[in-house]
Amino acid sequence: MNFLQLLSSEAVQHITIHCLNASVWRDGSSGEPSDNTMSFRAWNGQMFEARGQLRPEVAADDCKIKDGRWHRTLFSFRTQDPQQLPIVNIYNLPPSEPGKHYHLEVGPVCFL
Repeated sequence: MNFLQLLSSEAVQHITIHCLNASVWRDGSSGEPSDNTMSFRAWNGQMFEARGQLRPEVAADDCKIKDGRWHRTLFSFRTQDPQQLPIVNIYNLPPSEPGKHYHLEVGPVCFL
């Protein structure tokens, strides 16, 4: 991993969360992330957070829709510090409750 990071000037990774009646970023129609939103730990220990210095790009946030159908939220991590990727841990996932489900789709890191 270190070899790829040293040879690269940029890195990109996508994480998609598929959800059923479970908000993971925004709650309802609010344009701001919820107070208990997810955060992501980078390879080098830094945190990507909604209100932090490092923030993920949210390309789509349909998990806020709670209509009994599956939706998705797509997070993109693009950095010019390749030692930040891959994402190694995700915090504050929604708690398990009846009728609320989600699963993660973690994409590979592309070192450029």
